[in-house]
Amino acid sequence: MLSGIGTIGVAIGTISGAVAVVFAAWLGSRTFESWREQKISERQIDQAERILIATYDARRSLGDLRHAAANLFTSGSAQRDLQDGAEALTSEAAKAHRYYETLRETASLARRSLADCMPTAKALFDADLEQAIGELMKQFDIVFQDVRSRDELSPDKRQAKRNKLTPGGPSEDRNKMDATIDAQINRIEDICLPQLRAAGRKPCDDRPSV
Repeated sequence: MLSGIGTIGVAIGTISGAVAVVFAAWLGSRTFESWREQKISERQIDQAERILIATYDARRSLGDLRHAAANLFTSGSAQRDLQDGAEALTSEAAKAHRYYETLRETASLARRSLADCMPTAKALFDADLEQAIGELMKQFDIVFQDVRSRDELSPDKRQAKRNKLTPGGPSEDRNKMDATIDAQINRIEDICLPQLRAAGRKPCDDRPSV
C-alpha cells in the first residue's frame, strides 16, 4: 500500500516537474516575444524620426534647388559673351549657374539621406512609405534632368520649365510639382508621425509656424 502511494507521489512529482518546465518555457517565450516587440517598436520610433528629418530636409532643399534652377531658364541665362574667341556665360548667368551648382550639391546630400531610409521604410513599415520616399526622391531627379537639357529647349518650352520649377505656382493653376511634393510628405507623415506621438516625442518639423 505504502509502495503504491510512493509510486503515485513520484508520478505526481514528475508531472509537476514537467508542468513547471513547460510553464517556464512558455513564460520565457512570452518574455522574449515581449522584449522582441519592444525592440521593434523602439526601432520603428527611431526610424520614423530619422525619416521625418530626412523628409523635411528634402522639402527645404527641393525648394531652394527649384528656385535656383528656375533662374537658369530666364531669358538672360541664355545670353553669351565672346571672350578670347570662346563662348562664356555672362556674369549674371554665371552667378546663377554657380548658385545652382552649390545648391545641387546640398540637394544631392538630401536625396542621399532619403535613399538611406529606403531599406528600413519597407522592412519596418510598409511599401507605401517606401513608394512615397521614392517619389520624393524622383523630384530631385526631375530638376537635375531639366537643367541638363535646358539648352536644347525652345523659348516657349524654357518658360514652361521655369513655371514648373518655380515653387508656389499660381493659385488658379497650382504647380504640379508642388502638389506632388506635398502629397508625398503627407503620406510619409501619416505613417511616421503616429509613431512619434505614441512615444511622446515631438516631431522634428522645420516648417515655420502658421
